[in-house]
Amino acid sequence: MKQKLLTRLMLAGLAGAAFTGAHAGQIQASSVSIAREAISSDTQAIVAPSISYRFAGDVDARVQAQTFQVQFTLEQGTWAAAPSANAYSISDGVTGQIQDQSAVAPGANSVATGVAANSSYTVVATNLSADKKTLWVTFTVNQGATALVKQPIISLNVTQNTVAGTPGTASTTRATVNGLKTVVGDIVSDYTSSKICAAVKTARVRVDHYVGLQNPAALATEANATADEHKRDSATNSGTLITFPTNLGILFATSTGTLKLQSGGNATFDSTGAGSVVASAAPSTAGTAHVAAAGAGQLTARLGIARLAQTAVGLDSNLTNVYALNNGGNGLTVAANAAANNGEVEIRSFDLQVSATNGFSVGGSLFAAVAGNNCATPIAGSSVAITSANAAGPIVVPVTSAAAFGNSGTDPVEICYTVTGTSTVPSSAFTVVGTLTKSAETANNSFAEQNNVCNGTLYSLGGGLKIDVRNYASSAEKSGYQSVLRFINNSDVVTADVFAQVIHQDGRLGNWAKLTDLKPRASLNMTAAQIDARLAAGTAPDAGAANNGAAAAADQAATATSTNTAPRLRITSNSGNSLRVQNYLFNAATGQILEASGSQAVDFNGNNDRAPGSDGQYISQDANSGINLK
Repeated sequence: MKQKLLTRLMLAGLAGAAFTGAHAGQIQASSVSIAREAISSDTQAIVAPSISYRFAGDVDARVQAQTFQVQFTLEQGTWAAAPSANAYSISDGVTGQIQDQSAVAPGANSVATGVAANSSYTVVATNLSADKKTLWVTFTVNQGATALVKQPIISLNVTQNTVAGTPGTASTTRATVNGLKTVVGDIVSDYTSSKICAAVKTARVRVDHYVGLQNPAALATEANATADEHKRDSATNSGTLITFPTNLGILFATSTGTLKLQSGGNATFDSTGAGSVVASAAPSTAGTAHVAAAGAGQLTARLGIARLAQTAVGLDSNLTNVYALNNGGNGLTVAANAAANNGEVEIRSFDLQVSATNGFSVGGSLFAAVAGNNCATPIAGSSVAITSANAAGPIVVPVTSAAAFGNSGTDPVEICYTVTGTSTVPSSAFTVVGTLTKSAETANNSFAEQNNVCNGTLYSLGGGLKIDVRNYASSAEKSGYQSVLRFINNSDVVTADVFAQVIHQDGRLGNWAKLTDLKPRASLNMTAAQIDARLAAGTAPDAGAANNGAAAAADQAATATSTNTAPRLRITSNSGNSLRVQNYLFNAATGQILEASGSQAVDFNGNNDRAPGSDGQYISQDANSGINLK
């Protein structure tokens, strides 16, 4: 009998716990999505979406009036101002009936004709906490014979209410929030610090409920009131109030194909064997890098495309229109100053900041072209001349034509590079940072929009001569043997500039330097001591080069304790089209000399009477890249 009784008591307890959990207080916030771009300052005041909180218990004022306080606390942001009383409502959670808001003193029954069975209530007081994080309201449900509100739903920022017996009464002033720039952050700063182009931020709200108020006209705490609904088991007291997605994205696509620098001067582009031209009209297709018929001597390269994308559908700050690129089919708006918050994307320019690892060719230009134009005609105002002052880059290409992006606002633009055909074109990898620069704010109209920014990779232009001397014996070598390198320019017409960079035994890059200029058919012998002296006085590896070495290369220091005794030497030429390198090991003590490598060579100077130029690249060239891995 005792065991059965104990079992029944346990089951009853579990049933009670389930009932309590199912009927604990529940927040019912109506989250709204606002574009991050639309929030440009902490002073902007945005109308908060409706927030509701459903009680587990009933409010029974049939015997005496009931007074309680509900608090709405922002976890992010602040309340700008308290609303009017008619922005609050109380509804019966079982019947759904909106109760009648009355302005009469608490304790009186003001149920109006036509809304009988409604309980009347009064908004006693509403205000903000000192830090403006909490908006609070004190209600009194007036005493009356039928004043029983079952599981009441307390709502903030309703658009319509029942006031003085009149259903559908519009609320006068709804609660607003500000301090939102701190919540959403700065899009450009986020990119600068972490390379995040798009992020989603949120603002949350928490609801608390107090009874037994010592002072209904003051903010309730557990020191001067009794916490109720929000302390019940399984209560859900917080929820998302506003979601802030990044609405706009900036996308890039790299050109395809086999475009490279023309050997014998690196002054033009060569697309031999690259195939037919592919236009770049499709947003996802950048087309081939060459934009003329396949072959040598080209002067224009398409590095890739850039386009804007609608990545989310958050509202503009008017909370009515989606902040959208297409703007109802009208596309972007180009204007110096922002004039609206009706969903338009108002910009000054789309700025493409293009960088080249080894700089640009002086005398050429960078520009943007309408997709499918094959870099034939620059978009007006986008062409930037390359001079000695800006050739190191980066170079900003501005696009200020809304028409370039079409009515959808998402049409791509081509990023184009032209050269003169006479100046050397550096072998470079190209990258780009795109910034959608928005119109400026005027007269504190809160219409300003945040800029968007993102980065991408463009085409890499390679070419030139690259040879690794695989068994280079530096001047630090203590075996008695040191290298003597013989450089031969096999061309009859082209001068070859010769550069060298040491690659340490552990794979780190060391210093690099120019060794010589070899005239056509010329040759030169250099000892390891001469080469190492040039390198020691040369340039340290780029800070961004992978596995770069210390400024003082260990295998360039003639010390008996050196452990870097097996370096390689990378030889490159930008202007040459044919180069031979021979490595002799010479022992000064014995006079012995050994040919250690055979003839390592690269030869682009091919014709029908000898090896084809396309084969020369692979004669014995084993370097994957040039100076500083470029």
